[in-house]
Amino acid sequence: MTNPYEKQNILIIGGSRFVGPLLIQKLLSKGNKITIFNRGKIQSEYNKKVKFIRGDRNKDFSSIKNAYDIVIDMCSYNGSQTKKALNELNFDFFIHFSSAAVYKKPHALPLTELSPIGDWPLWSDYNKGKVECEEVLAKSGIKYASLRPVYVLGQKNYCDREHFIYSRIKNNEPFILPGNGEAKIQFVFAEEVAESIALIAEKRLIGAFNCAGDETATLVDLVKTMGKIVGREPILQFNPSADGENFDISEFPFANENLVVSNDKIKDLGVNFAPLFESLKWDYESHYYYQA
Repeated sequence: MTNPYEKQNILIIGGSRFVGPLLIQKLLSKGNKITIFNRGKIQSEYNKKVKFIRGDRNKDFSSIKNAYDIVIDMCSYNGSQTKKALNELNFDFFIHFSSAAVYKKPHALPLTELSPIGDWPLWSDYNKGKVECEEVLAKSGIKYASLRPVYVLGQKNYCDREHFIYSRIKNNEPFILPGNGEAKIQFVFAEEVAESIALIAEKRLIGAFNCAGDETATLVDLVKTMGKIVGREPILQFNPSADGENFDISEFPFANENLVVSNDKIKDLGVNFAPLFESLKWDYESHYYYQA
């Protein structure tokens, strides 16, 4: 059966770094027509098949004249930004790049897409803003999807995560892990996130979708695994006072607080997640981590 949503006209808000370029290539490979809207401060040169419109979403979208089959919003961080996009753009379907940080701090894990969203103090204003975005969408009456990834890893990560860990292992510098470092967390790779968004766009799938790898790992597990990839034993220290929401990101990039979600819904759609060790090793050996 032919997919009625093949070769769609898609607008991406943001899309200049990390997941964005991977998503653009996946959408182009399906024959879609792609327009990018952002300020052009990070990237203004794209594939010749991509139309670029320079603009600031916080001011207005007046430079965007066309109607689109789909709008993919990669960079909305509060409800007013989402509301502005919904009010000023002409489209049939909307995809919001959300986060697992929208969930209310849980008493039981794993979190499913039916778990309540709300206050999770660990994530502070990021949580509040992303919750606002989803609340605006829920009240809007439009057809939309929200993707909720956990911690995202991968090549060209603008968050100092993998590089932070690899560089300290290679330089024989000690780690100061928050709490006891034994909280269970999940990761997902940028390529898998892009694949998930592309699939949702291709089929115009409505609803919320968690996006996470199959495995959980503690902070200790993660550092030791990355040490194996480098070929050096990491030096571990612990800071009990930095447990949970009290963690110091300058000491370590991940908090010692459990974050585990169910990925059954997105996997049922055909998204596969590679083993954590394999993905980390491939990234390290194929990218800039040799210079970490």
